[in-house]
Amino acid sequence: MDRRLFFMLNRARAVLYRHADSGVEQAIGVPAAQVSLLFALDKFPQASMQELGEVLGLNSSAMTGLVQRMKTAKLIERVVSQEDGRVAHLRMTNKGRDKMQAAKPLLVKLNKQLVEGFTTEEIDTVLKFLNTVHTRFSQPKGDTE
Repeated sequence: MDRRLFFMLNRARAVLYRHADSGVEQAIGVPAAQVSLLFALDKFPQASMQELGEVLGLNSSAMTGLVQRMKTAKLIERVVSQEDGRVAHLRMTNKGRDKMQAAKPLLVKLNKQLVEGFTTEEIDTVLKFLNTVHTRFSQPKGDTE
């Protein structure tokens, strides 16, 4: 068993993302990155583009490209705030909502595949580890001890 954590995490992330991306895109015609933004918009409907980028772990240029592709595909639209015309939010279109709903059973299936063969306690340990990694390394640069 390879014990190089960073290497194995990166390798697992890459293979899992490729699997999810090809499966989702093949099934519903939308890449996983776009589905992720649809789910983020559903959970945080009033979030700014910057906040959504933070949720997804994307920088501003990656978010701009993602949003543009999704607007072109008519999955989302940009809506100017009625309270403050300088502020705009992203909103899911009906097509975007339909694609998000179509993705849900695919993600349920993927999550079942991920936990298959592991006990609840083992999954709890994996989740504790992943949450710790996220918390520990989400600190702004310069704040590390």
